[in-house]
Parts: sequence; structure tokens; C-alpha cells
Amino acid sequence: NSYLSETENVASVDTHYILARQDGTALVSTVQVPSPPPQNQSPQSHLTTTRNGPFVGCTLTPPSIPHLTPLTTMTKQPLPRQIDSFYDEAYHSASASSRHAFWLIILALGIANCGDATEISCMNFILSNKGFQEEMLEGDFKKRGALIASSIFVGMLFGGLMAGAYSDRVGRRPILLLGLLMNAISGTFSALSVNVAMLCLCRMGSGLGVGAVVSSLITLTTELSPPSHRGFYVTVVAAFWTVGSIFVALLAMVIFGQYNASWRIFALCCAVPSALAFIMVYIFVPESARYLALHGKYVEATKSANQVAHAFGYRGAPLDIEEVQSLFPNRGGSLVQMTSAKEHVTQAVQGLRNLYKPELRMSTTIPLQLIWLTLSFGSGLCGWITTIFENLNVSDIYFTSLVFSASNIPGNIIASLYMDKIGRNTVLKWSMILSAVSLMIFANAAGSGKASPAEIVFYACAFHAFLVGGWCAVSCISSEMFPTDVRSTGVGACAAVGRIAAITASFVNGALVDQPSLLLLVASCSMLVGAFTPFAFGMVDLANQLLRDTSPHGTKGGIIKNCFPIKGE
Repeated sequence: NSYLSETENVASVDTHYILARQDGTALVSTVQVPSPPPQNQSPQSHLTTTRNGPFVGCTLTPPSIPHLTPLTTMTKQPLPRQIDSFYDEAYHSASASSRHAFWLIILALGIANCGDATEISCMNFILSNKGFQEEMLEGDFKKRGALIASSIFVGMLFGGLMAGAYSDRVGRRPILLLGLLMNAISGTFSALSVNVAMLCLCRMGSGLGVGAVVSSLITLTTELSPPSHRGFYVTVVAAFWTVGSIFVALLAMVIFGQYNASWRIFALCCAVPSALAFIMVYIFVPESARYLALHGKYVEATKSANQVAHAFGYRGAPLDIEEVQSLFPNRGGSLVQMTSAKEHVTQAVQGLRNLYKPELRMSTTIPLQLIWLTLSFGSGLCGWITTIFENLNVSDIYFTSLVFSASNIPGNIIASLYMDKIGRNTVLKWSMILSAVSLMIFANAAGSGKASPAEIVFYACAFHAFLVGGWCAVSCISSEMFPTDVRSTGVGACAAVGRIAAITASFVNGALVDQPSLLLLVASCSMLVGAFTPFAFGMVDLANQLLRDTSPHGTKGGIIKNCFPIKGE
């Protein structure tokens, strides 16, 4: 070390010296030092320190010190690329026109979200159909209608919890495919229901599928997207909820409004998007490389990461197995070698418990669940909007519902443009505040009895446009705040709390549907509470930052260092 005392960032390993560049890139040089120089000879006089140029190192003058082998070879060895860094490198090195393969991945995931929206929104139109009311409700609209409307949310409650936990054990893609398949099958059998009990059972099955899709879909989109544009792509996938809502409204306008056909045909058509999404996800969407690497599947993780990079249009140096393995060490596939159901259940329950340990409880889990609760409760009135319109004497319900669904479009566009620029917390706050204000104006108009139908529809559409920005923001926040090892579990747990709120809202809205002003004010108060939750709990905004892979209580050998700004790499 005395030979290199003037050098910065030097680590000694046996007879080798590793000279490090200040940005972290290694410069390896071999220096043989058989014995120290004579005591009357100053080593510093034969050492010239180099502090300029790309490397911090030294130049030796060998003839004066016979014991020192000259520095002959210098090899630059770059540090391993993290998966997020590799995605950003791949994304920015390719032109926008070459990303068509990645857009197919986003399209498949978007249609999966569209299928969820279709399954949830369809009951809004079925419940308001006269033929359905006569055949299935038998005049008991409030109780039976609320029971049917809430059945899907009960399924989503358990589906989100179970599927989210299992997604962290067996993979995001298998759970997503399972959820889509359940949606398609349950939706088909809903059309064949002979009584309320069978219909509720089928709707609960759809809820299980929707819960599975929600927890895995958001997680998979987050982990496949480049960090610098993650908010944009998560928002695009979330925007397909609007596509599903518009699809259902158009379908209702044609089947009910134009042809006055049976509600069973309508329910059958609503199962089509989930079936289509199942096929597209199976063909185009890979498993998350982060999930595979975290579970010791390095070969599959490398293949998946390079597949995504290739979809970006990247043709540079691919990620190699050694890079992945060096960043996810000591995994050994311990979690993926479980075979018994008991082991899966044990690990899933442990994942849920980890969410409420001190490291995550107050900084992540509780505030996110509160946001999901308030946002879901406020959004619950969307399922009753046609009934509210009817009570306020708005004509042409199906066309009005189509306009209401389409009002999400400007909200989606604004959210996608600003999510990565101003941050998720800011988008969430203003979306929920403006939604609450819109509901207050809507309530005042409904209570006065003087508002025209056009005004009623305008206030409702304003609420819906702002509401979707909140959902886009909370989707980004939820998937980023939880580490990879509990990400799907965390999203599923948050969604489950949201379903509890939605179930409650179904009964509250059913009881207040004849008092629209009070119903709207209750929803408005809920939105205001959620708007300030991130700031009350001091939640960190992770826009443009790398994802964490393991929580502090995660598996030994994991890393938590992946949590710093992309710009500061």
C-alpha cells in the first residue's frame, strides 16, 4: 500500500491492486511486489500519481525499483448492469419507431385491463335493464340488486389477497393468465344463470379472476417498463379501463337500446375481452425478469430481460447471466422449489405478514390501503350512475353512459403526460381534490332541482375525468412502493381493502340512490380524505427511480440498494 499511498480508491487483494474509477467502473492492474524496497529508498520518489483523465490511478517508473514489475496491462471492467438500468439503456438507444414489439406487450396487458373493466361495468347496465329486473330481481331492486352488485367485489377481495400472495411465489404471468381464464369462464356462465344465487356465484367467480388480474397486471407492467417512462406505460395500461368502459357502453347501446335484446346476450359478449386478452398475454407477454432473478432462475431472467430489450428495438450488447447473478446472489431457487400446497400457503401468509412489519407498515402499506379504500368508495357510485341519471330525469341513458365513460379519455391523456414529470403523489392529490369538488357541484345541482340534464351530465363527466387520474397514480404508487419480493402481495392486499370499500359502497349507494345529493356528498368526502393521505404519511415519490428488489426483512442475500434516481447513476 505504501507504493500507492497517493492513489484514490485503491483496494488491495493479495498481490493485485484494483484501481477504481470515480464513477465506479473498475480498472484492474496486476502489480507484483515480492519484497519491500530498501529502507533508504523512498517509494514516493518513483511514483507519479495520475489524477487527470478518465481513471484515477498511477504511473510507475520501473527501472529505479528492481523489485517492481512494470504496469503492463490495464483492462476496463464495467460494473454489472442492473435490470432497470439495462431497460433504460435499451429503451433510449432505440428509435421510437422500432418499439412496435413492446407496444404489443402493452396492448396485451391493456386488453387484460379492458376485460376487468368490462366484467365490473357490465352489471351497471344489466341491473338497469327492465327485462333483467322482471326476470331476476322480482321487484326487490334494493336488496337483490345490491347483493348481485357486491358479489363481484367479494370475489375480488379474496382473489386479490390470494392471487397477489401467490403471484410473488409462482410468478406474475401464470396468475394473470389464470385470472383472465376465470373471467372468461365466469362471464360465460353468468349469461346462463337461472336465479339470483347462481348469478351471484358466477359474479363472485368473475371477482376472483378480476382480483388475480389486478394484482399481477400492475406488477408485471411495472417490472417490464423502463424506469424513466414507467409512469407513462403503467398509465397507458390503466387507460384501457376506459376502453373497456366505452366498449360496454357501446354494447349496451346496441344490444339494449337498438335491438332490445336479452341481457344474457349482453353478459356473454362482455366475456369476450378477457378471452382475447388470455390469448394475447400467452403469446406476447414474458415473465418478469426481476421475479425470475429474485427466485434464482438466472437463465430465464436473462432471456426475459433481453426479450424485453429486443422489443424496445435494442440491438446492443445483451444482458448476460453473470450480470444478473451478481446482482441477485445466493438465491439458489429456494422459493421456486416448493412443491406442496402447505409450503405455498405458508409462504403466502408470511408475505402478507411482512407487509405489516415496521419497515413497511406506516411508510407504505397503511397509507396505500387508505388511499385504495377512499378511492374505491368514491368510485363506487360509477356502478350506479345510470340509476342516478334516471332519478334525475336524464334521457337516453345508454348514450349518456357512453359519454360518461368517454370522459375518462382526457383524464388518461393528462395523467400519462405528467405522471413522470410532476410525480405520482402530485397527480393523485389534484385528481382526487378535483374529483371531490366536481361531486360537490354535482350534488348541489342534483339537490336544487333546477339543473338541466346537460348540466347534470357535464358535472358527472368532470368527476369521471378527474377520477381516472387518481387511479392511474395509485396504480403507479402501489407497484413502485412495494419491493419485488412482496410487490404482488402488497398490490393484492391494497386492492382487497379497496374491495371492502366497494362492497360497503354498494350497500350505501343502494340505500341512498333515491337521495342522489347525499350519495354524491358522501363520495366527495371520501375522495378528500384520500387526496391528502400521501402527504400526511410522508410517502416518498418514486418517479424515475429504480425498483427495490427485497424488503429489509426479505430473504438473506437479497439487495435493497436499487433505490436511487436514474439521473444519479
